[in-house]
Amino acid sequence: MRFAYLVAAACLAAAAPALAQQPPSVQTTPESGADQVVGLFSATCLHFASDVTGLRAFLNEQHAPQMPAAAQQAFLAGRRGQVFDVSYQVIKLALVSLDDGGCEAVAERADGSQVIALLNQASRENQVPLTTLGNAGGAKGKPGVTQTAFSLTLAGQPMHVLVSTEGPAPQAVLTLVPK
Repeated sequence: MRFAYLVAAACLAAAAPALAQQPPSVQTTPESGADQVVGLFSATCLHFASDVTGLRAFLNEQHAPQMPAAAQQAFLAGRRGQVFDVSYQVIKLALVSLDDGGCEAVAERADGSQVIALLNQASRENQVPLTTLGNAGGAKGKPGVTQTAFSLTLAGQPMHVLVSTEGPAPQAVLTLVPK
């Protein structure tokens, strides 16, 4: 079974209640970037929080290929870790597994407001409360970049989630940072 199929199934299940409440003219498809990146983040980063070995073993079992060296360097930006290509159909996705236990799910295209809404919905459905720590626009001097920080506790361990989105070419990065 391909990794993308698992992510798609998790995304569809997580997004179904929200999709059912929207009129047909504004419904998103399960393949949308927001659905995919939140599903990927939940199924990997949150599920394997701080378990680097477990996460990488899961990705290898699902035959998720590692990115070429140049792409890995770009995603890692000097950090130590591994980067996997977990693209699904026409949605380009990457999963960054950092050696320090951090994890990032990256979508080339995703609506930022949908990403935040779906992440909050998934946290409520899974009874993992997210506490908003704040929002910032123009992160690191980049106009169009918005960051939203959350705190949560998984298996008794406090963690942070940072959601970074960029427009007009919508991109999204969901980062899990163990404290």
